[in-house]
Amino acid sequence: MQHPVQYVVVETPDGEAVGYVWADYTAGTLKWARRTATGVDGYRFGETWAAKVAEAGERGVPLAGALTRLARDAGTGPPVGVCGPEAVDELARAVTEADDRRLLAQLDHGGIEAWQELADAYAALTDDDRDVRWGGGEKNANGATQWPYPVYSRPLWRVVRALWGIGAVTPEYRWSAAPPPVVPPHGRLRPADAVRAATFLAVGERVNEGSVDEAVRSGLFDAMAVALLDRHAAHASQ
Repeated sequence: MQHPVQYVVVETPDGEAVGYVWADYTAGTLKWARRTATGVDGYRFGETWAAKVAEAGERGVPLAGALTRLARDAGTGPPVGVCGPEAVDELARAVTEADDRRLLAQLDHGGIEAWQELADAYAALTDDDRDVRWGGGEKNANGATQWPYPVYSRPLWRVVRALWGIGAVTPEYRWSAAPPPVVPPHGRLRPADAVRAATFLAVGERVNEGSVDEAVRSGLFDAMAVALLDRHAAHASQ
């Protein structure tokens, strides 16, 4: 065996790569690496393959034979050899132009009122609105300490609510499977990354309170709003 690891790419019928079946010949294991940037349909398709790979691993078929059989099922070509698992992990983390286009397609540029609401809400924000206070932390009568929670101003939360109206909050971005968005060194987000940030903030805040506060302090919140509004302005001028 020339390479310690071989993989096969798995694609949906329309050509979206959803994951990789890979064999680790050093460890003697067959594994499935889901591509984190897939959308809803890609995720579901990948789930069927995760089950297929698990079933193949339980059959006790020699590793090379199992991978070759799965390669035929995938129909994307013979197994590809790489130097180690890190190469497969890198492929699984990759974000493609098709991923960006899928997210940008969620934006509803026809909802003029919704975009105006976002623009007005963002323009109305003050420094005081961005200064998020935190409540909680006090001990109750029974001695239990109340969990801290952010207290967002109405104007700040108005911007977050407006993100839903323009389609920037979408299940097509599986935020829990991806690393949190960050502001790049030059301070500007790409439009697709702004959709990722909007989904992460609007939905993630429900799971991890304080996400919006952290985004305001890091500059992600403002970068997101500016990128979305610039994208809509460019679309409207076409």
